[in-house]
Amino acid sequence: MTDKARDPRALNSVKGAAPATAQIQIRVIPDVKNRYVAQAQREGMKLSEWIQHHLNAVCHSTDDVKLQDKNTSD
Repeated sequence: MTDKARDPRALNSVKGAAPATAQIQIRVIPDVKNRYVAQAQREGMKLSEWIQHHLNAVCHSTDDVKLQDKNTSD
């Protein structure tokens, strides 16, 4: 273990203690970013947390559909 303080930005806002070491960058126009930030705030989240929450929801939904498709084809 090191004495160096952990960068708080490295904490994964969705999972808590697991350090986030990868980055995703996107470019959007300022109006779109402002909409995202405003919606995240309405939902009580920071922008990064809000994006992760919604991307994870899409992935989980897709996984559920694939599982249902597999179960109905068996």
